[in-house]
Amino acid sequence: MDAGYVIAKYLRISSDDGFHGDSQSISGQRDLIDGFIANHPELKHAQISEFSDDGFTGMNFERPGVKRLLDGVKRGEVQCIVVKDFSRFGRNYIEVGDYIEQIFPFLRVRFISINDGYDSAARPNSAGDVSIAFKNLCNDYYCKDLSRKVKSGVRTKWQAGKYISSYEVYGYRKSAEDKHKLVIDQTASPIVRRIFDMALTGHTPVQIAKSLNVDGVPSPMVYLSQKRGIRTWSGKEQMWTNTKIIHILRDIRYTGTLTQGMYAACELGSDRIRKTDKSEWYITEGAHELIISKEDFEQAQGSVRKIKTSVSRTNPSKPSPYHLPVQIRCGGCNHAMVKNGAKVLAYYCRYRHTTADDACVSGKIKIEMLKGVLLTSIQRLYDLWEKRERAATAQISAAPDDTLRQIRTLQQEIGQLDNAKLSLYNRYSDGEISREEYSGQRETADRRIGELSAQVSILEQKNYRQDIVPIDSGSSYEVLKGTPYPVEYSNELVAALVDYVVVHDESRIEIMWRFDDGLAGLDNVADVGGRAV
Repeated sequence: MDAGYVIAKYLRISSDDGFHGDSQSISGQRDLIDGFIANHPELKHAQISEFSDDGFTGMNFERPGVKRLLDGVKRGEVQCIVVKDFSRFGRNYIEVGDYIEQIFPFLRVRFISINDGYDSAARPNSAGDVSIAFKNLCNDYYCKDLSRKVKSGVRTKWQAGKYISSYEVYGYRKSAEDKHKLVIDQTASPIVRRIFDMALTGHTPVQIAKSLNVDGVPSPMVYLSQKRGIRTWSGKEQMWTNTKIIHILRDIRYTGTLTQGMYAACELGSDRIRKTDKSEWYITEGAHELIISKEDFEQAQGSVRKIKTSVSRTNPSKPSPYHLPVQIRCGGCNHAMVKNGAKVLAYYCRYRHTTADDACVSGKIKIEMLKGVLLTSIQRLYDLWEKRERAATAQISAAPDDTLRQIRTLQQEIGQLDNAKLSLYNRYSDGEISREEYSGQRETADRRIGELSAQVSILEQKNYRQDIVPIDSGSSYEVLKGTPYPVEYSNELVAALVDYVVVHDESRIEIMWRFDDGLAGLDNVADVGGRAV
């Protein structure tokens, strides 16, 4: 086995699989695959990589672990994939079938499913067997059938007035005797009462949020993280906002009425949800002790409705075509800024009126101004890259004539091999040669191109001065080398080069790049209406 041969172990478990014992667990799958590799001499000396998805459904491939695995496959970094069974790789029989029957064979990736007794290397033409297709179809049907049963069980509990959620409603906690019943949280419920009292006395949601922030009251997210001993999801300080206040003021569950089933998945295995019709809701009166009387709740809705009109006017449902593809952060609170929907499109910090200090960006930062800063910064970056490339080219030009001739000869041969590969692909597409012939000849050409490229690199490096920073294959080089000089703003180019933008004020804007290959360190990248680093 070649030392560069890489085997990828893929492990997956969803929340439903956990009910079937340790054999389905991540550790159980890992032990099975490790034992299989150890018992096969041709595999045990290869490099081993592991990819896993804990708590993800197999009905789609929107899983971080499998995405990383498939990216590695596309880059040629993985030569073999081993799974416990087909259902671990996926339960959608159409997508799984496409990968096993078409994509993996074409990319020359070996696929092994241990419990199904399938090995594409031992049975290269068996991917389309009826037995394999039937297993994938059964996995798909099992997942859909299990989903129907789980939904039926959840609806039964909803009808009985049982609370079904991983998280409690702010102001309540789950009963120690019955996890499906809410009881009043003596720490958070006074905050809920305070919010309603302030709304009833004429305070706006913005004023209420600022009052809570000034008094240092933990927001619902911070309170949850403190109670459970976990970090907040974003790692930033979560503050009260008018949106959070409106959400609490509109939540009828504070009157003791339990409302469930308001949202549902658009389709099986999808992360997208839809709001259900009110006729589909499960409403249980008096399901738990109330914090707010129904009379106070109804009176408080007056302030909410006023704010709702304002929010709907400044936040259109259709996304703006001028939306920037990267996150714009406030230099004061470090939270993401949001975009308004007025005629003059701009970003603003939604926390600027609710924070205890004045550190947040005041006013609005026009999108057109941000685009100008981004374009100028990228142009400056392009100029630096081009300057660096010219220096490297000049260095090669200064090499001895015999070295230049050798480099040109090698480059010409590489070009001929590239043309030969294209011609080879056209012959394969036209059916003149088989897939095996195409794969074999392409592999030979790739190997020769690699050898010639290595020789070119040696000859070039031999003549480079040590004080010139070499051009590497870093991300900035890969993006810029095939891109014409940017004369207009481009969302695609910004998304490829920029990680996020930090706005301190109109005169100071920081651009955080996606790469760190030393290119930006040669000089200031930009200084147009702001500072880019």
